[in-house]
Amino acid sequence: MSAQAPSSQQGAATHPAPSASSGASIEGTVFDPDGRIVAGAKVDLLDSMVVVAETTTDAQGRYRFEGLRDGTFTVVANSSGFSQLSAEIALQGAQTQTTDLHLKLSAEQDKVVVSASLGGALAPQLGSTVTVVSQQDIENQGDQSVYEALRNIPGVALRQTGQRGSESSAFIRGGDSDYNLVMVDGIPLNDFGGAFNISPLPVDGVEQVEVTRGPQSALYGEDAVAGVIDVISDPGEGTPHFTFLSEGGSNETLRLATGGAGSEGGFNWAYDLARFSDRGPVIDDAYRNQTSIITLGYSRSPRRRVDVHFFGDNSADASNGPYGSDPDGLYPGFAASAQSIRQNLFGYQLNYTEQFSRRFQQVTTISDSTDRYDFFSPFFDEDTFTTHLVANTRSEINISPKNVLVAGFEFDHEQFEDTFLDDTDFNPFKLPRYTYAFFAEDRWNPGSRWFFTAGLRVDDIRTGSLPLDPFIPATSVAKVDPRLSVAYIARQSGALFLGTTRIHGSYGTGIRPPSGFDLDGTNPNLKPEESTSFDAGVVQQLLDGKAVIDVTYFYNHFTDQIVSVGGTGLSMFTSANLKNSRADGVETSLRLRPTRSIEMMVEYTRLNTAILALDGSNAEAPTPFTVGEDLIARPRNSGGFNVSWTHKRLLLNLNATLRGPELDVEPNDGTFACELDLPCLFKTKSYVDLNGGFAYQMPRGIEIYGRLNNILDQKYEEALGFPALHFNFLTGIKFSIPAPHER
Repeated sequence: MSAQAPSSQQGAATHPAPSASSGASIEGTVFDPDGRIVAGAKVDLLDSMVVVAETTTDAQGRYRFEGLRDGTFTVVANSSGFSQLSAEIALQGAQTQTTDLHLKLSAEQDKVVVSASLGGALAPQLGSTVTVVSQQDIENQGDQSVYEALRNIPGVALRQTGQRGSESSAFIRGGDSDYNLVMVDGIPLNDFGGAFNISPLPVDGVEQVEVTRGPQSALYGEDAVAGVIDVISDPGEGTPHFTFLSEGGSNETLRLATGGAGSEGGFNWAYDLARFSDRGPVIDDAYRNQTSIITLGYSRSPRRRVDVHFFGDNSADASNGPYGSDPDGLYPGFAASAQSIRQNLFGYQLNYTEQFSRRFQQVTTISDSTDRYDFFSPFFDEDTFTTHLVANTRSEINISPKNVLVAGFEFDHEQFEDTFLDDTDFNPFKLPRYTYAFFAEDRWNPGSRWFFTAGLRVDDIRTGSLPLDPFIPATSVAKVDPRLSVAYIARQSGALFLGTTRIHGSYGTGIRPPSGFDLDGTNPNLKPEESTSFDAGVVQQLLDGKAVIDVTYFYNHFTDQIVSVGGTGLSMFTSANLKNSRADGVETSLRLRPTRSIEMMVEYTRLNTAILALDGSNAEAPTPFTVGEDLIARPRNSGGFNVSWTHKRLLLNLNATLRGPELDVEPNDGTFACELDLPCLFKTKSYVDLNGGFAYQMPRGIEIYGRLNNILDQKYEEALGFPALHFNFLTGIKFSIPAPHER
């Protein structure tokens, strides 16, 4: 947690300024509403709606961009709870333009997001629905992982099979848990077929987490069926500064972390190393996680830049399976259910940007990720290994100050190997997949009120042969995914009570190619699963921007879903693209920033899901479900709130997650229990998870903090059979060198 007030505290930071200073410059000072300088404010420079540079203000609240070409630019400044969008700035020759920025209290910030548009864009100019969880949000709530940071995002349902570190999944707008593309600094981390365990992702060293809801395959191709989760690390700015953190609490919880960042002479760097461990409330229940994040960047001039990102995670989890709710009496006891997981997850990225002219730049990125997942139990062991290489190059063309075209090519190579995917000699084999893609996106702002984004991506997906019995030959399938979004400023700000009204909407499609086990169903004609989605909503500012209401309706139709159909007569294979489902609902959120010291957020999601009839059937659903029945782990009602209060050096926070009943399967044998003539589908109980904490800033950069989790001591289960932690506490100390006000 952090007790730093989002105002004019003297704090440091200068951008990794390029060593070359020829050309025009933009400089200025950032002030708060009371006219005091704001140190550490983030300042972005936009050219033709594209972010071309970013920096943070120094201890005197000053910022500077230099080496700029002639043209018209826009400067945006943000500090926690404050925002300001400058007017257009025209540059010509080697002039220096001075533009001071005066921030105002705002419940909605003009943040730059990178996951909802190629090259990044201001969130209010996008028709897509994006939520940004900032570093300040994470610290205020005391989140220890990205999983916890996602708890109160509208339209996102979370599910964890046990304590911290257990298998964790996200369901966005009713989509499956393997329908979300998960990235760290743009590095895709999903396993072959889209699955991903979110629990290892840390918050240490993270600048913000972006969650884009709705299919984004027009941008990213496979796995972005229902949404995108992108974890953005600290880019490394300002004078060198370091942090050291130590915390402990209930269940032998111990967390240690150290990080640092800085920039000098065109070189910027950032790193973070963290270790977390705890023991669960029962025997043989323990978790350990070690992560590292490194960012390096170098720019000799504003026209050329090289960035390197590294993410590494090593974790181990031991548990006793579903020892909680046991509706059919199938739990065999601790000894027979003991299991453990070891995971090694790594990601690497090299990015090179070359600006050939003010209207044209080329961005080339190479990413690689590996994931080794080992599972051990008394009954069987399993080893899974996935690699994913992505090479991408795109051209960013400023057709006009109001029109930006981005187009490029991408090559993907994935490889999957698993103990239980073996050939006719019972030896595991490597299953490759190659994807060749072309993509394009055009962003057009025909006036001051309209913002259009249109995109298209064509994927040629080629999956290797499977040496099974019968033999499955290599396959190739082409998919075209369009995307269109629009934002319209129906009312400009001006009135004291009723401010800016923004209407937004989007349409798009998404795809998920078959996983290795889907293909093991001996069907050589399996196609990617698909989604078609649209949403529309309104964002209304009130009280001069101090309050913002966002209401969005969404509809998702999922088709060609892969399902086991052996013995039904609908297919000669054991698996086929016959399943269909839908999800629709309303996301509502209210954000308040009535004063400098108070920040509030309330969100609620109403979700309706339904299993639809199998293709070619007579109103038949996959066994043991019925047509019209809810999808698993999708609560109809969910919500939450978050309140932070800051007074001088003290911060207090109270937050809660509320979740209604949902359909779930028998925790030991799943739907197989129905084949034993036992019930296998059950409704879970609703729950309220209330948490609170404090942080206090002491002299010389020392911060002490504490947190109470599950204050109401609710006995609840996110996943049936897997008890969540009862009431527990954490306390810690953090050292910042130098202290924020000394940078």
